[in-house]
Amino acid sequence: MSAESEKMNLGSENVAMLGELFYRSGLVSIDQLCHALYVAHKNSLPLGRVLVMLGMTKTRILEGALTLQNLVRQNLLTPALAVHCLQILGTNKVRVEEVLSEMGWEGNPHKDEGNVGEILVEAKILTRKSIDDALGLSRHIGLPLPRILYLQGMVSSKLLNATMKCQDVIRSGRVQKEEAIQALASVASMLEFEKACENALETKQPFIKLEELLLLARLLSQRDLQNFEEQMRIVGVKNLGQYIVECGFFSSTLIASAVRLQSMIARFELTPLSAAGALRLIFSRNLSLADALEEIGKERPPYDGEISLYHLLRLSGLVTAFDVRRLGHLPGTAGPQLTDPIEERLFKAGILSKASIDAAKRCQLLMREGFLTAEQALIVLQHWSWSGEGLTRVLEKLHWGPGNMPTLHAQAFRS
Repeated sequence: MSAESEKMNLGSENVAMLGELFYRSGLVSIDQLCHALYVAHKNSLPLGRVLVMLGMTKTRILEGALTLQNLVRQNLLTPALAVHCLQILGTNKVRVEEVLSEMGWEGNPHKDEGNVGEILVEAKILTRKSIDDALGLSRHIGLPLPRILYLQGMVSSKLLNATMKCQDVIRSGRVQKEEAIQALASVASMLEFEKACENALETKQPFIKLEELLLLARLLSQRDLQNFEEQMRIVGVKNLGQYIVECGFFSSTLIASAVRLQSMIARFELTPLSAAGALRLIFSRNLSLADALEEIGKERPPYDGEISLYHLLRLSGLVTAFDVRRLGHLPGTAGPQLTDPIEERLFKAGILSKASIDAAKRCQLLMREGFLTAEQALIVLQHWSWSGEGLTRVLEKLHWGPGNMPTLHAQAFRS
């Protein structure tokens, strides 16, 4: 198989999406992938952290997957080899370096040429100290460096997008590094005049692909997808969803319904499982989209993607997997002695402090009221845990304080 055809297996331009790596390696099912994507997008969290949070993978495997993804994006590893390596990582207690070495791959697996931090420093947009501080926080709470920089107000969304594009052209070799850095510096200067447009409304783009929704609805099989990919290589089409539409495998009515359901998922009006159920009804019973949605509406999904208090404690590092093992029970284990929430059991066992629970509850309240995103809550709790300062003071230092949240003085900011 040629390098070009291998790229198509994970989409065009070697983007190596993490979810596809996990799915194609067999470490998660299509149901798990779509559910994790929904939770990740609904809460603005990295997919990898959500996969760990939901118990779909382990931190060790995720770290290996991220290393493989980074190598693919730098054109140092083919997508097919990355998938094979991840399969081995998922079934054996080995390190990614050992797997790559066994397969005959030579090089530094942790090479990160043209990373976002280096680009911003070389373009004289941020200082080395700012990047190092942000990297430290990134490692502590597991959020990517670009998200940390954005959430802390160091870069705007437009500048971040420009930086990511700069990184892409450097890694692909389409432009010399010096030229790309110089262009980014010019863009940064221009964007200083456009800050007023920063909060412009953006259309929600689907994050569940058409083929993923059809797989989830059991209207396509993995074998069907493989056949489509073989045909795509012959005709030279790069977009799998586009090819499924153009080949007429499904009726135009079904495809139109699927596209509308994609948009509803992106607006968090439906979970992926509910959308897949509606699509199955449209296909099997020839229902209209409205009738299928009404039928599906009678069933309540088991989990709507909200971040629970326990999830928040785990994601922020205030509760670790070791803490849960010390407790002796996993979340959701049945039994009359386990009726209390796991955070309460951790507190009663002396593993979790009352202050940590209270801080997490206040951040959860701010999230529910729409004043903090899940990512911001993780940063707040991380700062709170190592600074020794009160939560209100931490919020003020991050410019997310009570001055911007007047309706919460009597609730989240009460002493």
